[in-house]
Amino acid sequence: MQDKNFCTLTSFNSFEELLTKELSFSKSLIKKYISKKKLQSSLREREEVFIPLEILNLGFVNPVYKGEELEILKEDENFIAINKPKGIHGHPLSYGENSTIVNFLRSRNSWSVFLDKSEQAESGLLYRLDHETSGVLIFAKSKEIYQKVRGTFLESAKKKSYLAIVSGEFQLEGKHSHYLESYGEKGARMRSCDSGEREVAIEVSLLKYDEKSDLSLLEIELGQGVRHQIRCQLSTIGFPILGDTLYEGTSSERVYLHAYKYEIRIEDISFEVTSLKDELFLKLFDLNSCF
Repeated sequence: MQDKNFCTLTSFNSFEELLTKELSFSKSLIKKYISKKKLQSSLREREEVFIPLEILNLGFVNPVYKGEELEILKEDENFIAINKPKGIHGHPLSYGENSTIVNFLRSRNSWSVFLDKSEQAESGLLYRLDHETSGVLIFAKSKEIYQKVRGTFLESAKKKSYLAIVSGEFQLEGKHSHYLESYGEKGARMRSCDSGEREVAIEVSLLKYDEKSDLSLLEIELGQGVRHQIRCQLSTIGFPILGDTLYEGTSSERVYLHAYKYEIRIEDISFEVTSLKDELFLKLFDLNSCF
């Protein structure tokens, strides 16, 4: 869909007046895409104006996808699971984006969740994976299913298992609990603190230690789940993830964190999916031999 010009039926004191008072767009939104000078300019009756699609289609997902072909791990009438590669975002932050997981799904489907305006950027994704993280990402095909699962996610997500590779021989198997808080520029990082609103936990198991490379493959069971939780907690106990330089990890080809298995169960609905396919992980460990 291309950008469009529109013709005003009446005059306005400013372009901003048209957008905010007549069309009810927020000031914060229009200032992202239109210059201050343009917003302050007056409009004559029947004058032609240009409004960016990012404003007009706020709350909708661009049906154009311009990324790599993605693997569908599993699909039924309620859910679809994608094998997310590293280095791709799960959802767009504006209509102009066209290379996310959600764009891939929208380009191929007209599920009801896509047809109505949404206030949520995720547009059906049941949870988020960091840009650097690979693995299982599950999408609900309808608002009803999305709301049912998200409203009880702690109970309905029966399994949230991740794989991580860390340097050294890991000897701290078991449950690790911390209070976490955001800090740094724009709260870009998380760190552990002495107290907080809620305590989060991970359960860590050693799957394999490779003495030659001095690397350990870990399986992590995620509890409640907050942003960067696994990355921050492993770093806090002295084993940052390989490649995760944001949390003091050794530089590598990628951040070696992979969403390995998710299981959703609520009422009569059940959906379980596993991903053991990631080329860079397989270069370091034979994942199939570790289970």
